[in-house]
Amino acid sequence: MKNPALAAVLSLFLLSSCFPNEWGDYYYDSAYKPILMERNALENSIKLVDPQTINEFGKIYRYQNLLFINERFEGVHVIDNTDPSNPVNIGFITIPGNVDIAIKNDFIYADNAVDLIVISYDQAGQKVQVVDRNRDVFPELPAPDGYPSSDLNNRPENTVIVKWKEK
Repeated sequence: MKNPALAAVLSLFLLSSCFPNEWGDYYYDSAYKPILMERNALENSIKLVDPQTINEFGKIYRYQNLLFINERFEGVHVIDNTDPSNPVNIGFITIPGNVDIAIKNDFIYADNAVDLIVISYDQAGQKVQVVDRNRDVFPELPAPDGYPSSDLNNRPENTVIVKWKEK
């Protein structure tokens, strides 16, 4: 070879495959177990139910005289904040896999696991209705520790991860 530097680099590259992998071939299994829901059940899970205790809240969204408080992976608490010194918990919208919401023009936009849904909320009649659903808009919820889970090896068809629990 006419270029000794190129020969040296090429030799090091070829010899590098001869060194053993000092880290070994390890497989890390997640310390979390996925909670799965059948797609049909997911799509029929949006309901307004009685007020629930707030356990693990996420984002808080204020709209008109209401507060919407996200309960991570469970849904949204609806709080009447007409009198800020005495807020009243008036209901809970179940939305499995929910992490975030936004509200515009009287519609609630929320993630329902991997789907984006649009909800009409009737405060006077205390009703919710899904008016639109865009399927598979978001990636599936990853395990909190970032490792793959062996619990997904025999995953039933047509299921969606709605949350993770510690094993």
